[in-house]
Amino acid sequence: MTEQQPEWVQIADIPSQYDITEFYHQLEAQGIRFRVRERGDMVELWVASSEDVREVVRMLQDYSIHHPPPPPPGMPQLGFKEQVQKMPVVVVLILLSIVGSAIVDWGFPLIHWFTFQDFELFGDSISFDTADMAMAKGQYWRLITPIFLHFGIFHVAFNSVWMWELGRRVEPLAGSMHILMVVLLMALASNIAQYLWSGPSLFGGMSGVVYGLLGYVWMRNKVAPRPILALPNGLLVFMLVWLFVGMTGLIDLLMSGSIANAAHAAGLVSGMVLGIWSGKVESGGERQ
Repeated sequence: MTEQQPEWVQIADIPSQYDITEFYHQLEAQGIRFRVRERGDMVELWVASSEDVREVVRMLQDYSIHHPPPPPPGMPQLGFKEQVQKMPVVVVLILLSIVGSAIVDWGFPLIHWFTFQDFELFGDSISFDTADMAMAKGQYWRLITPIFLHFGIFHVAFNSVWMWELGRRVEPLAGSMHILMVVLLMALASNIAQYLWSGPSLFGGMSGVVYGLLGYVWMRNKVAPRPILALPNGLLVFMLVWLFVGMTGLIDLLMSGSIANAAHAAGLVSGMVLGIWSGKVESGGERQ
């Protein structure tokens, strides 16, 4: 019989200035096989068995509570100008959302070019085409463009803040092309789901993509932990509670218009799937 080779799994990237020698001693005391590998200003922590992953992550979290680490590498250490330079896709998405909000408020005759399906106004009434009609005309951009339409200052401000908060964790780590592709897939999923749920209607907003990025960051950090992907538990709980409260219809009673719950749910699920896939690709590509 041949000895089974260890299935090395990367647990975390640790800033090189963060001295966790005591933590390594704890792993040795537990009989956990591990190794470290320097990569630039980071140190990769690997364990020899996937069965030890959960326990090592728990131990590392407990250690960091009692021995606070320095600020994680990435965007939080950079100034606003440097963050903008590292996040061109996120910045463009926010700017396009502001443009979409301006079109809704001041350029309404143009809005029909951005909706999921075309429509016509007849006095106070509105007549919608179907999405099939738009696709037959080759208007495929409509599958994406509703994410830029925002109805009110609160709507665009809420989505822009969360796009910035979540996007600054993804784009510097995964790259601009990656986040662009991820956002397009989330937009497709959320817009199509909302159309199938509500039928021809006037809907829009970046919320489906925001929930998609939330699910992406959440799941990718579970599969392939990175300091920059770590979300405060309170933030995650707030967003999930907001999602479920929206599904109850309570928010609709407190504000004009309706919440695009199908877009939110589809965005979250698609983001979780993409996050798991991306995390597996990353950890699988680095496994030895």
